[in-house]
Amino acid sequence: MCLPVAMALVFWRQLTEFRDPFAPWTEDAELLLWQTAWGRMWLWATAAAIMTPLAFFAASDSRAGSGLRGAGWVAATALTAALCAFPAYSGHAAGTEGLRWLSLPADTLHVLGAGSWMGGLLFVVLADRSWRRHMGSAEVSLLPALVPLFSPIAMGSVAVILVTGTLGAWLHVETVGALFTTSYGRLLTTKILLVLAVLGVGAVNWRRLTPRLGDPNGPAAMRRSAVVELALVHLVIIVTAVLVRTSPLHNWSWSNLGH
Repeated sequence: MCLPVAMALVFWRQLTEFRDPFAPWTEDAELLLWQTAWGRMWLWATAAAIMTPLAFFAASDSRAGSGLRGAGWVAATALTAALCAFPAYSGHAAGTEGLRWLSLPADTLHVLGAGSWMGGLLFVVLADRSWRRHMGSAEVSLLPALVPLFSPIAMGSVAVILVTGTLGAWLHVETVGALFTTSYGRLLTTKILLVLAVLGVGAVNWRRLTPRLGDPNGPAAMRRSAVVELALVHLVIIVTAVLVRTSPLHNWSWSNLGH
């Protein structure tokens, strides 16, 4: 349900950057919405953001028939994929001259892979917490059942992220040296290092902690490690939020955040 609010904030940010200080806000908003490719894409994405929770509700409604639930899952999947395409069609990937056929699907898959990995991990942690509260015992954990199911999804998502992230770096960074000499490159390098840290924690979870889930202290150790992983993931998201607002072609400084 936060998706429409997030889309409204995205529009407000874009409007503040787009607007003419000598024109009324309403005039600039109308111009941005109906006369720009970004505005049209935002309208489609906002419609998807409103419909996605409804589709998930229909898919999970136990009172509905199997046909309606199946249609809900199909609609939810399609709408989620459409939302994953919004950053690509409104960001750097859309500005890749001559290679948009490659950059747009790659960026969409990158967002989908990141969402599957990070969102899936958050779901596992919250589902386990809810289950323990429901059972009234900290000793009863869902992690031994959920983690083996989530691990293949996580590994597939990581593979997609690595491939599409490497491709994105190749498309937007001209040389290896630019990773250290340009503002965009330094932000991308920071993101890469944070992602590597997340991958390291995830590898520990998979190789060392997953086999211990049957032990008395195994689930607690996995929960602590998952919280660390999620904290690092949030840092990745923060850096990414700055990165997507930074041009690969221009210099940038932290003071830009105030403008």
